[in-house]
Amino acid sequence: DLGPGPVEVYSRRHAKPGEENVLNCFVSGFHPPKIEISLLKNGEPMSNVQYADMSFNDKWYFQRLVYADFTPEKGDVYSCRVAHSALGEPQFFRWGIVCLPLQALPLF
Repeated sequence: DLGPGPVEVYSRRHAKPGEENVLNCFVSGFHPPKIEISLLKNGEPMSNVQYADMSFNDKWYFQRLVYADFTPEKGDVYSCRVAHSALGEPQFFRWGIVCLPLQALPLF
């Protein structure tokens, strides 16, 4: 079994508190194709989650996009839960309105 590669959790548009948006979780690089991907708001499953068709990349590993409409509010925590046989236990990947690594910020 090959566990998922990078898991990307991102919003469709630049996120602002109180504005409707779409939360995406893109999981790629896994095999076999049996995988559970869920979107969570404050640790609880989100409603109206959509699942794009499973596809595969240029290396023949599987990938899938899962998404849901959401309206971010200050204090809410959104995450993507991924469960796959190669992981041992489910992994959680958190989304944030601002996610810049410290090294990416200019120093003056």
